[in-house]
Amino acid sequence: MLKRFGLTFLLTILGAILGLGLAIAFVWDWFSSDWAQLEASPEPIAELLHIERDQVWVESETGIFYEYNPVGSCEADCWTIVEGIPEAVYSDDADHFDVKNTTCSPALPLLNIEEKIEQCHVEMWANRNYVFALRENGSVYFWQGDVYGEWLVIELFLGICGGAFFLFVPALLFIFLPGLIKWLAKPKNKKKRAGDEKLLVFFLYSLS
Repeated sequence: MLKRFGLTFLLTILGAILGLGLAIAFVWDWFSSDWAQLEASPEPIAELLHIERDQVWVESETGIFYEYNPVGSCEADCWTIVEGIPEAVYSDDADHFDVKNTTCSPALPLLNIEEKIEQCHVEMWANRNYVFALRENGSVYFWQGDVYGEWLVIELFLGICGGAFFLFVPALLFIFLPGLIKWLAKPKNKKKRAGDEKLLVFFLYSLS
């Protein structure tokens, strides 16, 4: 019995850790966002030069500068030749606090990345992450995720409690159910057996 209680405790801790990990991934916007492959560039890309939200400037292997601008969510001809990298434009929006040249939280993992360029816009209610990634095969991918901080503590707390409860219930059944079934299997009069069966049904219903 002591070993079973120890196993229950370990499973509860494991569930809490698992729930915390899922909550963190949820906060980082990994579940509601995904990498999107861009239209193929006119020439092989040598370097990612500059990023501004969902726009990126690159240099091709022949030294030509290109800008990717998804105006109107274009599906073709999104790349245009430009003379160079534009100067930084600072927002005068009171809700826009800062722009960082890195993400404010980890981006969704992507394999075979050769180079990436990141940006985070720190706003009053959210941190908005933008990432362009150049993969080894020459394709370019884009990821955007929003991190809302006002519910951070509550979301992490719910993740820990939910994960712990998710594994605590089956562990509790593992401890008590075999003994309860064995106790019910003992020879008893019909009236008492009926009452014990109702007790078992109530126990299982309370855990569901």
